[in-house]
Amino acid sequence: MTTSEYQYALQRGATFLVMAAFSLALLAGITGSLLSGGASTNASSVEFLHKFSGHGLIVVAVLQVVVLFLGRKFRLSSPPQSS
Repeated sequence: MTTSEYQYALQRGATFLVMAAFSLALLAGITGSLLSGGASTNASSVEFLHKFSGHGLIVVAVLQVVVLFLGRKFRLSSPPQSS
């Protein structure tokens, strides 16, 4: 694979990770507000979803850091030189 193909794959991967992080943060917010209300009939399932979204958000953030560093490695243009 050429450098441009790697860059394209990293851009698509970064887009997927951003959407996953947004979805997990939204899920964590909704389940957190349900848990704070205290009137949930399925508190154990809501708590499981809340923990799942929290741990998933951590994993996605670590993957985003990896994609960030790989994206810098496969950058097509060099950064501008300061004079």
